[in-house]
Amino acid sequence: MFSVISVMQLEWLLDQKRPLLLVDLRQPQEYQRGHLKDAVNIPYDQLEEGILKDYWGTTLIFYCEHGGKSMKAARDFGQRGWDAVSLGCGIPYYRGKYMVSS
Repeated sequence: MFSVISVMQLEWLLDQKRPLLLVDLRQPQEYQRGHLKDAVNIPYDQLEEGILKDYWGTTLIFYCEHGGKSMKAARDFGQRGWDAVSLGCGIPYYRGKYMVSS
């Protein structure tokens, strides 16, 4: 199972300071233009379960440009037993305090 969250829910989760991993699925140049604080950049086409094996048991929050790739990633990881979440609308809609711009 996986869940889809809004930008308001994302902000609430980040405020909780609980263990989670933010995974930016966009290309490096998109990531460099702006991303969530502490997010790791793993482009969707390079995403493999083994890359994240050290984070088993941690909530994974996937995000991308429009939400499609993050939903696919969250679905795939969720089906394998991970606690996976997708930012449904994509990162351009987030304007909160956790955004890092270059």
